[in-house]
Amino acid sequence: MDEITESNFTGGFVASVRADGDVTVHEAGALAIVAGGDATLKEAGAALCVVGGDVAMTQAGAGNMFVGGSAEMHEAGVGQMVAMEATLTDSRVGVLIGGKVTLERSEVMLSTAQAAALGAAAGVVFFLLSRLTRRG
Repeated sequence: MDEITESNFTGGFVASVRADGDVTVHEAGALAIVAGGDATLKEAGAALCVVGGDVAMTQAGAGNMFVGGSAEMHEAGVGQMVAMEATLTDSRVGVLIGGKVTLERSEVMLSTAQAAALGAAAGVVFFLLSRLTRRG
């Protein structure tokens, strides 16, 4: 698989799309998208997106997304997302950790507070299990 280091990628599938500035991916897929600036995904998908600036997604999807700025999603889906600000329209996110979140006909499975509570509960369970296994 190839690596694309250009700012625009249309059609096909590559291992990674990487640019120091902005990135646009249209009707394409990549295992990883890394952008120092903003990223735009239209009818595109990626397993991992790491973006220093803002993200705009339209009919796109990603497994894991780390956004330095804000994320704007329209008819899009993400498994896990960390963003300073997120605006979702007709979209879904599994776990969202972020500051300001605006939802319009959208759904977040676990918000920041719920994810923190789940992590704390899991920590307590694993602590208790480790104490029980040491005694036996």
